[in-house]
Amino acid sequence: MNWTKIWLDLFGTTTLWGLDMGFWVAMAAVLLIVVLMNVVFWGMKPQQPESGKEQ
Repeated sequence: MNWTKIWLDLFGTTTLWGLDMGFWVAMAAVLLIVVLMNVVFWGMKPQQPESGKEQ
């Protein structure tokens, strides 16, 4: 499957603001990973220390 040809047929170009489609796909992947990591991090509850244990 040739993604460049599909993109070219749909939009008529393979660049956006002078940057290749692969750059924008990579940026979208990084953005998705960052958002997912933040959702996981901010969704975690803080751990409570167990009472009765000496440190």
